Amino acid sequence: MSGTIETERLLLRPWKVDDAAEAESLFRYASDPEIGLLCGWPPHKSAEGSMNDIKNILAVENNWAIAIKDDGNEPVGSIALKPVSHYTIDPVEADDALRERYGKYLGDNAMELGYWIGRPFWGRGYMPEALDAVLGYAFGALHKDAVWGGHYKENAQSGRVMVKCGMRMIFESQHDYFGLIGEYHDDIFRIITADEWKLEHKTTVYASNLALKMSEEAE
Repeated sequence: MSGTIETERLLLRPWKVDDAAEAESLFRYASDPEIGLLCGWPPHKSAEGSMNDIKNILAVENNWAIAIKDDGNEPVGSIALKPVSHYTIDPVEADDALRERYGKYLGDNAMELGYWIGRPFWGRGYMPEALDAVLGYAFGALHKDAVWGGHYKENAQSGRVMVKCGMRMIFESQHDYFGLIGEYHDDIFRIITADEWKLEHKTTVYASNLALKMSEEAE
């Protein structure tokens, strides 16, 4: 499994298999229908089911539990890098313009995001912090060329997280079927390439250093 990624406020760590406390914490947040249904999976129904999901779904390479450093290290969400899904591949391959420009980012050199965080932690900036760290891992450690992300059109909050991390909208897809929940949704798909991510962070570092220099000169 992947190692731990540490940010200012978070630990993105491997999931603990056969751990009752881990399963209880996952169930506490993943049982919220406002979470799962927005991500394409049904709300969890029991801690036992959550434990099975940890063992059979979550405890894999490049899938991290999101834990807040000052909150007991319990999982309050999840973030993962996965192979590019057919939801992304099919529309790109079906459109000549998209295929010409983005077809090179549909193979093993690219990945796709999946993430969520418990509702009590919305609006605190945790998700952009986690996403930025995972993008850094994808480009810095895994040496991927691009990372995709998709979200329901009505899930504007998820879109804002991606935008904050430099992911730009590429296309919309209508009436996609999500079998786990038996629903159809319109989706928005975004991408960030390795070059875009590196340029964004060079700009951020430059701006931070400039602000620090100006502050020191003013003292």
